[in-house]
Amino acid sequence: MKCKGGKTMLLIVLLFLAVSSVALFFLKRDQKTVWLLGLCFSFIFMFVGITIYLAKTGGLSPQQKTFLFFGTRIQRRLSYMIFPLQKLGYMIAIGRYLFPPFLLMIAMNYSMVPSVFRFRKNGVLVFLIPFVSLVVYYPEIFFRLVKGRFGLQALLMKLTQGWIFGYVLLAVLLIVYEYRDITIPYSKKQFRYIMVFLFCITAQYAIYCTQDPLQVYQIYSTEYMRFSGRLYANSLMGVQGWYLFTLFTLASVAMGFWNLKNYMMIDWKENREDVRIRRKFDTASMGVSVFVHSIKNQLLSNRVLCKKIRKELAEPEPDLGRLTEYADRLDDVNESMLGRMEELYKSIRQKSISLSPVRAGQIVDTTLMLFHKKYQDTAVEVSGSVGESLLADEQHLSEALYNLLTNAHEAFLMSGKSGERLELVVHAERLYVGFEIRDNGPGISKQEQRKIFDPFYTSKNTNTNWGMGLHYVQEIVKSHFGKMKLDSRPGEGSSFFVTIPRFEPRRERQGEAGSARPEEGRGANDGKHG
Repeated sequence: MKCKGGKTMLLIVLLFLAVSSVALFFLKRDQKTVWLLGLCFSFIFMFVGITIYLAKTGGLSPQQKTFLFFGTRIQRRLSYMIFPLQKLGYMIAIGRYLFPPFLLMIAMNYSMVPSVFRFRKNGVLVFLIPFVSLVVYYPEIFFRLVKGRFGLQALLMKLTQGWIFGYVLLAVLLIVYEYRDITIPYSKKQFRYIMVFLFCITAQYAIYCTQDPLQVYQIYSTEYMRFSGRLYANSLMGVQGWYLFTLFTLASVAMGFWNLKNYMMIDWKENREDVRIRRKFDTASMGVSVFVHSIKNQLLSNRVLCKKIRKELAEPEPDLGRLTEYADRLDDVNESMLGRMEELYKSIRQKSISLSPVRAGQIVDTTLMLFHKKYQDTAVEVSGSVGESLLADEQHLSEALYNLLTNAHEAFLMSGKSGERLELVVHAERLYVGFEIRDNGPGISKQEQRKIFDPFYTSKNTNTNWGMGLHYVQEIVKSHFGKMKLDSRPGEGSSFFVTIPRFEPRRERQGEAGSARPEEGRGANDGKHG
């Protein structure tokens, strides 16, 4: 049995698309959610129009009615709905001609190809051809234009199919190219679900985009069949095939929207987290409490050691070995306290960051030098594109990466596991240079991940660690106009990703550095800020 109209259960898929796209738009109102909202509603317009058209033309089998309308009741109501064919055809045309530009705008917004990135500001030009097509296909204009001109009808059908295929193909190529060039595993995994969602909805659209709304305008004419031969009532697969396709599409749409939500909400979450952390950091009682508690513990340790030294000195024959041991321990405590004080000081003081062109390899070398001063015998595997250039303060960025390496190594030691593997991977992401600190340690629980960047939070001994390390790292990354992400699974290990805008000297030589892409932002002379 063939399924006329060959569509999914629209009452499920289309309703889910509408609710999800609207919810995502209200969660974060930006260009991406606008394009996504337009994509989903153009898809809905087209398929709802086709569904009403099929309900009115009739001739459906019981299986087809169940698949499309969950029975005859909805189909009968739609068939008696007062909806002129010209308006119905134009409704289908709106969906057919707006879906490709919205898809292309989404692909362009995800693309990091430099030429595409620069074209975004002129992205409205993408809608020029669809707008012209909608004007031409407006019923009153269309009938005046093609009346008695069957050759012109055929030409319009071919031209519209041509630009639709061109838009869709270009969008698909941009999405595939973007996915192929993503090297950071965490980002690649998220983008994979988004890509599958976009491709599934595009596949649904592609099945019917080859059919012209002209068949609805001229339902009783044989001219359309003479030029095309394809109708919305033609099926490409049986009912069972469409059921399977529906389930796959629904699953991919659900996963896609979930990952789109996560992908698009990153900046919103980071801004909200900044406000939350700033409020927490500005709460004097918390800061003073932690500070006083830590200093008190250190001073109490010193007092105990001083008492032991005095007691030993009071002996007729003081034990020089013990005195030396006590003095060394006293020195260690003082050095530890000074180190914690310095860590706290550098985390809260006003920073002056000087950004200048530097190779990723230099950052890696400085980071390893700092790390091996403390842990000489710990191996770090280095891989990736160390030849990439970026705008950075070498010392501060290296200190930030050194902090991440140190945390990873110390977490592994505390876990009691064996076979440590510590990696520093450099990713080239076209507009960004990514540094990944990867370990096979104990991992970090979801609950702990939510507060790990808070100032004064630490899972270590508070006598020797005050929990300012990751907060300091995050502030340094932000001062480089970068982003920081954590991907961790308890028991398997963690990966910290630091992405910094890359630097291209070629753009600067052409005198375009001031008006180029955001990643070229500031030069070496104007990169200082707090």
